[in-house]
Amino acid sequence: MRHKIGLAVFALLLSVPAWSMATGGMDEQRVPPPPMPAIATLTLEPATLTLNDSRDERRILVIGKTSTGALIDLTSIAVLKSTSPNIEITLEGYIVPKIPGEAKVVVSAAGKEAQLSVTVKSAVVEKIRFVRDVLPVLGRAGCNAGACHGAAQGKNGFKLSLRGYDPEYDYQSLINDISGRRFNRVDPAQSLMLLKPTAMVAHEGKEVFKVGSRYYNLLLQWIAEGIQDEEAVKGRATALEVLPATVDFDLPGRTQQIVVLAKFADGSLRDVTRESIYSTSNKDVATVKNNVVSAERRGESAILVRYEGLYTSRQVTVMGNRTGFVWKDAPTNNYIDKHVLTKLKAMQIEPSELCTDADFLRRVSLDLTGLPPTPEKARAFITDTAADKREKLIDELIGSEEYIACWSNKWADLLQCNGKALGEKGVWVFREWIRNAIADNQPYDAFVRELLTAKGSSFKNPAVNYMRVLREPGKMTEDVSQTFLGVRFNCNKCHDHPFEKWTQAQYYQFGAFFARVNFKKGQTEGEEIVYRSYKGEVKHPKSDKDVTPTVPFGTSKDTATEDDRREPFVEWMTSRENPIFAKSTANRVWSYFFGIGIIDPVDDIRASNPASNAALLDALGEQFVKNNFDMRKLIRDICTSRTYQLSIKTNKWNIDDTTNFSHFIPRRLGAEQMLDAVAVATGVRPKMPGMPDNMRAVDLPDGMITGNDFLTLFGRPGRESSCECERTNNISLPHTLNLINGAMIGDALIGNGRLQKMILAEKDDKKVVEMIYLSILCRMPTEKELVDMQLGANRLEGAQDLAWALMNSPAFIFNR
Repeated sequence: MRHKIGLAVFALLLSVPAWSMATGGMDEQRVPPPPMPAIATLTLEPATLTLNDSRDERRILVIGKTSTGALIDLTSIAVLKSTSPNIEITLEGYIVPKIPGEAKVVVSAAGKEAQLSVTVKSAVVEKIRFVRDVLPVLGRAGCNAGACHGAAQGKNGFKLSLRGYDPEYDYQSLINDISGRRFNRVDPAQSLMLLKPTAMVAHEGKEVFKVGSRYYNLLLQWIAEGIQDEEAVKGRATALEVLPATVDFDLPGRTQQIVVLAKFADGSLRDVTRESIYSTSNKDVATVKNNVVSAERRGESAILVRYEGLYTSRQVTVMGNRTGFVWKDAPTNNYIDKHVLTKLKAMQIEPSELCTDADFLRRVSLDLTGLPPTPEKARAFITDTAADKREKLIDELIGSEEYIACWSNKWADLLQCNGKALGEKGVWVFREWIRNAIADNQPYDAFVRELLTAKGSSFKNPAVNYMRVLREPGKMTEDVSQTFLGVRFNCNKCHDHPFEKWTQAQYYQFGAFFARVNFKKGQTEGEEIVYRSYKGEVKHPKSDKDVTPTVPFGTSKDTATEDDRREPFVEWMTSRENPIFAKSTANRVWSYFFGIGIIDPVDDIRASNPASNAALLDALGEQFVKNNFDMRKLIRDICTSRTYQLSIKTNKWNIDDTTNFSHFIPRRLGAEQMLDAVAVATGVRPKMPGMPDNMRAVDLPDGMITGNDFLTLFGRPGRESSCECERTNNISLPHTLNLINGAMIGDALIGNGRLQKMILAEKDDKKVVEMIYLSILCRMPTEKELVDMQLGANRLEGAQDLAWALMNSPAFIFNR
């Protein structure tokens, strides 16, 4: 019997990944541009132009508005005509100043017209500036990219700073490389800086731009003018503005051009659309080529715009065909539901219905305690008719011993509680300290403050073990920022962050707060003392000078007046005014219940990775602060929301939604959950190496403990990284084979557990089947299942086969 069932289950499990991630949705096919609707009026962005000098060339966007309010980009088909000699319009559509004064441009598209007013302040021919003019060309051409001369070791003996983050270094490299022979001041056109990118001489990067092109002429002029340098502070842009303010498409197939304006310290603007670099967060929804965004299918994406060291993004929404959609108001349990429904209404998504009581019981029990309910608990909850039984269950589980064990395990993962760094006793005392903090519901800000400012004996003050794990300022910078702010500072250790505003200097300024954390042996074997030294600095690798401790944004107290530099840092980080601290934590906790963060990955918060529902994330963070960083209150808000209690069953209007929480998405049980769920289902707890018989998998203090291949295979982390990605919950062929043929389920089924006792105590096969379903799936069997599932002559073997089949089904393997 098991062999026949096994083949069916094996085939089913192979389909699980697609089922669990896509929930049955099909990608929309790419479509050609839809028909152009009738245009009622034209809108120009910007509405007027002021040109400040001869190099101030600007483009405008031409937007058509339909009678229904839809906005259609008409820039590519618009015709611009100047009525004045003050300006000239290039073939690319750029408006170029010629003579100071006023001018008008007549814009026509789709049978409509609009007028643009232009003021030319000056048309004086400006000299080429290195930082403002030359560096953007090198960036756009890819010369200083990571795959070219911006690589850590450069390329073919020539190195530039990655993406031009260090203009001074770049200028000196260009001038001094090969004794200055990169430039020919007598005959600029024969300069290697022009011959190589045009492939006139051998160049590994081949032809980058053509002779006579705009970039070629700009570099030629700069060389002819004497390759002058420019002060970086004056030449660097300070901010970016992207037009239009929103990028919303009615249908796939539409396109939208964008214009990028750089703002400088002197107040001037420059159109840097041609020099900017573009990328998209979701190519299935929207693609971008140069400055043209193309809608591919219904959904949301973000377009990242990078110019020099500046970054900004634009949210892109593709509505798609929603003909026939009618919004129906749904009930709300709390503020979470209101924000989720607001987004669903805007996206024209209908939420699913509530899940069944059985699904909710298993879902919330696993999420809050890491354990499924016992069959007795499942039967009692399903048959309970009280209207508030779900809230009562949540309140019963939060704060329970099982809850404390489960959430202690989560934080032990994040805080890297492992014996390799801490030793055997250090692991146990640190794990117990974490457990006590969870049991006491210590306010989260106080929890973090105690961790990051701890000093003393690793045995007497276990919180210091976190500093012992991190050891040095660099790892402290990277792990503290990623764990408690959700920001990956490791990307700006060697250079400015490639996709964010963080600089290399900020990396070392951050680490300087921890420069005086020191370690020495204690009096007891394995004991270590963490103390604050009066000496110790972090040096910037570029200048080899001491770095002053400085927070990456906002302000903190002067460290010179503090006994311990960590104190002002932690005060700044855990402040109610810190815009990231509370939100990043709320986002991380949210992901534990939904399998995906509102910003995802949860520890990679940046401009190019925007929130799927910014208002929801703001509200979660605000409530977390308002409730004095009460973690249990945050968790209760999430679990009591109708959003959390939605069914996995989709409808016509939400089948393709994976980011807006319109239905619950199944998640594979974690390694410890799987092991403990088998123990609850069978009554046989797997033996943990060197641990007491009654110990749960989540009670293991050390991520480095070996001896249980099942936990390792199913993704239990070694706790050597601050990244959530260290824990895995995928499902693959090795996982499937282990569940079908492995010792974990097999040994539990043949052990002296629940099945054996049921067979002896209960003679009615239907009641045995009913109990097996309650034990494994936490629900009653259907009438058909009761009829189909006959135990046969050997009742124990029949019960074992049924239990084995159910434990190999997606309904058991996934939390749904």
